[in-house]
Parts: sequence; structure tokens; C-alpha cells
Amino acid sequence: MIKNLFNGSLKEGIFVYILSIIIFSLSHLIPSLSGTIIFAALLYIPVYSAHLKKTDFFDFGLKNVDWKKSILIFFIFSIIIFPTFAVLYHLYLRRSFVSLSFPKDILYYIFYQIAIVGLSEEFFYRGYLQPMIEKVMNRKIFFSFLTTGVLFTSFLFGIGHFLTYFTAFSALTFFPSVVFGVLRKITGNIFASVLFHGISNVLLYVIHYNLK
Repeated sequence: MIKNLFNGSLKEGIFVYILSIIIFSLSHLIPSLSGTIIFAALLYIPVYSAHLKKTDFFDFGLKNVDWKKSILIFFIFSIIIFPTFAVLYHLYLRRSFVSLSFPKDILYYIFYQIAIVGLSEEFFYRGYLQPMIEKVMNRKIFFSFLTTGVLFTSFLFGIGHFLTYFTAFSALTFFPSVVFGVLRKITGNIFASVLFHGISNVLLYVIHYNLK
């Protein structure tokens, strides 16, 4: 298994992942541009890779989108997971909600988390890396949706966040990342995972805004 990790196209994936972590970490030397640099790297690196290999970067989860199926799957997962997460996170924080209200910038924040954060991270991790990893790590764990490739991609996602932000909490992104990976597998594209990723971040923002 370890030998396979460095065979073929996956060698490119590991190299690109390490390169991206270096870029993410160095971007904090310029705080005012950090977000822009990370966003650009997450999008540009896979696109440039596709250019070098003369392939279509739309193959990274952007093709053949069944919009109805993707939206339906997104809503089903949201109804099941978000209420459960909100309750468990509330218990974890051991703090009370003052009320249910929304920040004035909520619409901008929704746009930012879906179109900037969600799109760029899902394009890189679920669109580009996950299929590459699954070429050598694709043992089924639960049906055909949860595989060793999904888990390993999520491991890289969590480690990547930890090495970028250097907080223990950021490493816990491994868990929602598994959901993002499963959504990618079920729908065959990254549309549902982009939505779920963005709304997950918005939910955290709203929860903290309403805490006492």
C-alpha cells in the first residue's frame, strides 16, 4: 500500500499537496492577502496540472452535474446532519444560546463561504486529489460511498488545515471532510459538497454569533 502511494499520478498528488501546504503556511506572512493567496493556489494548481497533462480541468468534479440530484442530496444530508451537529456542538461548548438571530453580513458570508471557500477547497481536495488517491486506495468501508480514499483525502484535509492555522480545532475538519467526500462519491461532482461545505461554515458562524 505504501509503495502504491508513490506510483503513477498519485506521486503528482502528494507533491502538489505538500506544495500547497507550503504556500498556505507562507501566505500568513502577508495577512492582508492570505485568503486571496490560498484561494488562488487551490484553484490554480489543479488547473495548471491539467494544462501540463493536456486534460480538461472540468474533469475535476465540474462535469455532468445532475443539478436536481445534487440539490436533493444536499438537502437530505443537511436535514440529517446540521441539527445533530448544532446540538452536539452546543453541548461541547457548554454555553447557552441568547437567541436565534443573524449577523448583518450573513448574505455576504454565505456567498463568501460557498463561492470562495467551499468552491476552492472542494475543487482541490474532492475534485482533484480524491479521485487521484482513490486510484490506489479504494477499498469500500460502507457501501461504495465511504472508501479508504475518502478517508485518506479527509486526513490530508485535516492535516492541511492544522498546518495552515496551527490550532487543534482545525484538525477536526477531518470529520466534515468525510461527509464532503461521500457527497462527491454519491453525486459524481463537487456541487453538493461545495454547498454543504459552505453552509457548514455559515452554521458555525451563526452558532457563535448567538452564544451568550
